[in-house]
Amino acid sequence: VGWNRPVDQLNAAQSGALASNLLHEVRDYLVPQVKAAGIATNRFKYLSFQIGSNDLCQLCLAADALLGPGTQSDFEANIRETLEYVRKNIPNTLVNLFGVFQVSEIYKLTLNQPYCQQLIPNVTHYNLECTCALFSGEAGEFTRSRMDKLQGQYNVALQKIVADYKAKNYKDFAVIWQPPSVPLGQYPIESLSSLDCFHPSTATHQRIAAGLWNRLTLNETARAASFKWETTPEFRCLQADDRIKT
Repeated sequence: VGWNRPVDQLNAAQSGALASNLLHEVRDYLVPQVKAAGIATNRFKYLSFQIGSNDLCQLCLAADALLGPGTQSDFEANIRETLEYVRKNIPNTLVNLFGVFQVSEIYKLTLNQPYCQQLIPNVTHYNLECTCALFSGEAGEFTRSRMDKLQGQYNVALQKIVADYKAKNYKDFAVIWQPPSVPLGQYPIESLSSLDCFHPSTATHQRIAAGLWNRLTLNETARAASFKWETTPEFRCLQADDRIKT
């Protein structure tokens, strides 16, 4: 699947992507786009980086495996390879590494919701895009518990990566950690797209984007504050004395 360059601009994300697709997104789209835009090497860049939801949805049983697709080690290797490619090809970049949030909550949020039946009225909605969160009964409880376990493993891996980059202390590249405090289960159903009741709606993208930006210069405790649903998202303008702690 390709990109719509006039629309996507510097957004390399692709729907349905797994961590294993990240290098492709960066190597085959983001880096060429940065070069095509004529962005000077010595200019500072900011990159929001988030992945893992589709991995949880499709590969949740990897939580109990040591090796193979979707495991903690595989996920970590994919992230490291991608970040190194960014470091070597887009210097002077600050990466805000956003953790993996609790996607399993999508089951209760969408259960028996008329909002999710707009595409095909009077037909029960099944979240086929997140098979591990789909089932009811004991089977569903088990797969969702694997999602939550894998989520924890992924976030451990991500924080390890952040710590490693902090220790290396590159002068032209840094990675900071943004805790995934996204209480999806407390969000309104409108936080999801009415087309599939899985992907975030425009309203959610707006609120998460504002939340990420507003936390940039905060300390670790403040950055971990919950991304509460705001009636109207607000952006905080950076001040002259603000500093991003790397």
